[in-house]
Amino acid sequence: MPQQKISQIFLSLITCLFLAACSSSEPEMPEIICPTGPCTLSPKKATSRPYQIKGVWYYPQLHYEYDEIGIASYYGGGDVFHGRPTATGKIFDMNGITAAHKTVPLPCIAEVTNLENGRQINVEVNDRGPFVDGRIIDVSRRVSQLLGFEGKGTARVRVRTLVPESLALNNIAPSSVMFAAAPPSPVTPPLAAAAPSFPALIDGFTTSAVASAPSPSPSSSPPPLTRGIFVDVGGYATQEEAKNISKHLASLADSPIQSIQNKGTKPYAIRVGPLASMSTANQVLDQLAEAGHRTSRITILH
Repeated sequence: MPQQKISQIFLSLITCLFLAACSSSEPEMPEIICPTGPCTLSPKKATSRPYQIKGVWYYPQLHYEYDEIGIASYYGGGDVFHGRPTATGKIFDMNGITAAHKTVPLPCIAEVTNLENGRQINVEVNDRGPFVDGRIIDVSRRVSQLLGFEGKGTARVRVRTLVPESLALNNIAPSSVMFAAAPPSPVTPPLAAAAPSFPALIDGFTTSAVASAPSPSPSSSPPPLTRGIFVDVGGYATQEEAKNISKHLASLADSPIQSIQNKGTKPYAIRVGPLASMSTANQVLDQLAEAGHRTSRITILH
């Protein structure tokens, strides 16, 4: 075969591989800033990338701060996980003091408290899971024994990451850590000293807390929600399509829903929120992804 022909085939193969890589359906990591104060940014690793399990996308958070109450389960009771690599590459030991979580940075140290009996233990989180609805952490069998729920199988727990310990685990000097800026506190109006941090909500729209603020005329449009934590869904090519999706989302989300406009070929989207916390936003993101809305993303406005 002529050398020129071989070169053309080789170039075609390289081009196909490049195009296949560019067409990956993996979503981009959302830019997330901690809404309650400065956050300790975690280093970017392979475990920081979004990943997909059973058709659902999960988005590892970009900072160490995490505090949530939910259901814990355990894995490793002589099953297939014992002796296999975790998400960090460390070999899972069902008798070790370790755990798995869907979104915290790996590895990190978390304090797990069994709210049913008061027992508490610090664990190394080095794996991903549990991928079961309603559960926030999977601990090793040994941890379930120490927390007193091995026989029951699950327990209601509080999971809180320990930032200094997590930095030490990753050999990061606290003095070298960058912090994500928190959203600025709103200026308190003169006649509303007790005004809330976020706008009050009536029928899904913001209202002013200033007593002297003029009332809008009946014909004017309600102002859009402009501050807080939201989950955006879409875009969509037409406004009618966005309205239909909005009606469907009303049955999935308890928070206010509004239509917004984006740039690009699909300019319409749906915004859910504001939401109470980043934890709530992650839960809404999971629910929407499970319902088939896999282009959802977290948005923070301030």
